[in-house]
Amino acid sequence: MRRLFISDLHLSEDHPRLTTGFLALLAAYGPRLDELYILGDWFESWVGDDDDSVWLTPLVEALQGLSHQGKKIHVQHGNRDFLLGPRFVDRFGGMLLPEVWMIDSADGNIRLEHGDALCTDDLKYQAFRQQSRDPAWQADMLAKPIGLRRQMAQMLRLQSKMTQANTPLNITDVNAQAVQAALRDSQAYTLLHGHTHRPRVHHLPDGKTRIVLGDWREDEGTAMIAVQDETGLNLVDWRF
Repeated sequence: MRRLFISDLHLSEDHPRLTTGFLALLAAYGPRLDELYILGDWFESWVGDDDDSVWLTPLVEALQGLSHQGKKIHVQHGNRDFLLGPRFVDRFGGMLLPEVWMIDSADGNIRLEHGDALCTDDLKYQAFRQQSRDPAWQADMLAKPIGLRRQMAQMLRLQSKMTQANTPLNITDVNAQAVQAALRDSQAYTLLHGHTHRPRVHHLPDGKTRIVLGDWREDEGTAMIAVQDETGLNLVDWRF
């Protein structure tokens, strides 16, 4: 079983190099791949599955090609693309996962999630997270004209950047107790997530492991991804 894990691509029409890098990744790993996992923030923002922007077409077609080859494609929500729905994922034969997903490995169960729920010290964000995951709030948002949704998404991105710039780094990172609880409650040996943009393998005191995926950096053309194969689960430096 060969699995590929990525997160925090933040793709958008305004950043074509990131899209090119994603397509290059699919071309490079696709032939040797069994499963692809996109662990949130695939897009810089997502205003609804009725978005028919032309720049999305090459992504859908590339993923359709993988699906037709029998590759499984799994997608989780992030804090930027929480409105992503099954209608879009169905276009390429993918599967929309819940916020927490478990997979098995030779070294024990692996817990997959975006990672934002683990940042429990960031109280302002957690309040927004609870609101934005509410089905009624989402339904009200998706009922608005798509042009208005795009304007609102842009406003939310600007607010998020301003908030992050003025929030201490320790507040926006994961909470150690939340990590311990997540591993304990799910009986997982490894926790794999993104969101914090701080890629690293953390060896925890109890012998378990937390692996953090990296964000895709347009200026540098780099991203830290993870590959699981016969050698285990490892972070890999992807350059595009």
